[in-house]
Amino acid sequence: MELLKLHHDFITYHRGKNTPFIIFQGGRRSGKTVSILQFLYMESLTHPHTRTLIVTDTYARLKESIFQDLIMINRSAGGDGRRMRIHFTGGTRVLFETGSDFAFVYAGRDVRGYASNFNYIFFNECIQYDARTVREALKAAGPGCQVFFDYNPYTRFWLNDLYEREDNKLITTYHDNPFLSDFVRRELDRTASQGKDAAPGTMERYLYEVECRGIDSTLSGLCLPHHRTIADEDYHLSPLPEILACDWGALHATADPDVICGFRFDTNAIYAHEYYYSRHGGDEEMAAVLRSIPFRRQYLVYDTATEGADRVRSLFARTHLRFHFSPARKGAGSILTGIRNLQPYEICVTASSRHFLEELENYRFVQKGDTLQPSDNWNHCCDALRYAFDLWTMLPRTVKK
Repeated sequence: MELLKLHHDFITYHRGKNTPFIIFQGGRRSGKTVSILQFLYMESLTHPHTRTLIVTDTYARLKESIFQDLIMINRSAGGDGRRMRIHFTGGTRVLFETGSDFAFVYAGRDVRGYASNFNYIFFNECIQYDARTVREALKAAGPGCQVFFDYNPYTRFWLNDLYEREDNKLITTYHDNPFLSDFVRRELDRTASQGKDAAPGTMERYLYEVECRGIDSTLSGLCLPHHRTIADEDYHLSPLPEILACDWGALHATADPDVICGFRFDTNAIYAHEYYYSRHGGDEEMAAVLRSIPFRRQYLVYDTATEGADRVRSLFARTHLRFHFSPARKGAGSILTGIRNLQPYEICVTASSRHFLEELENYRFVQKGDTLQPSDNWNHCCDALRYAFDLWTMLPRTVKK
């Protein structure tokens, strides 16, 4: 059975490595999904009672992509309905004559609480998922479980930073797939010719790098990729001055949280701590949090949206703490400018700041029309960071010391 040359390279690679994760990153039509499915199909036939969990984002992708590839693989191997059959009663499954089976779940919906012990877990098109979805699905892994990720790198995101290593990633392109139609191959060749010599940062270069070379484009990425976790005491005992920043959201029952974070700025690093993050609190709760922070006449920069000035007056009336109150500067392009200014810094977040850490793993650029823009979610603590950094750059040197 030979559908893809890449498939045989993949099996050789897999057999020679003892790594828990294997990542297929590639461009359009490069054969990522079908190569992994070929391997899982062969394992299910040659090793009885092998259990495989396949995570996909929607039922449509499962029906139109995964099932069709499996049917093609089964036919090319000379299989018939007895060797592999798709079973819908009581949940979608693929059953094999050897007692092996494929089970399917949808990302972000029913993946939580899946407690069976699987031999393989395959995350299909995992660029659609967030870190929480993957962590919940990984709880279904049995002893020695092998995990596969595949994705087209339209956006560099949490997966790269959590799991990628040089020895467990395969980058594929459409040149690895000898079974492409002439039309698709001509289309990708045209994209390559238009973008190969295009200037960095242009859409033509971006499409060439992502679709034809299968690599992360310089346009794409986590908004703030350089971050790590530190102990809480490393933040609280630091002699660096602190700036507090607020991002409002819950006053009029919006879906966004109220956020209060503290930041300390060094030459190449920013230290951050999440003091408050809630969608169901209020001014009284936030005032209590502010009173609990050692008061050293810190600057407090606040979001001007959602009646920001009124909220600051309300907090002052409840605390009587004489912070240096400063409104956040906003305007056209301020978000992109703020992100670019922050990207060279390492962001060191305290271990207890779980919402902040979760945002950093998921706040990324998304494609909107012909451009990439920061997503409108996973950004509340990150917005507070932008406000604080913008204020820090304007403060006199004597104040910073």
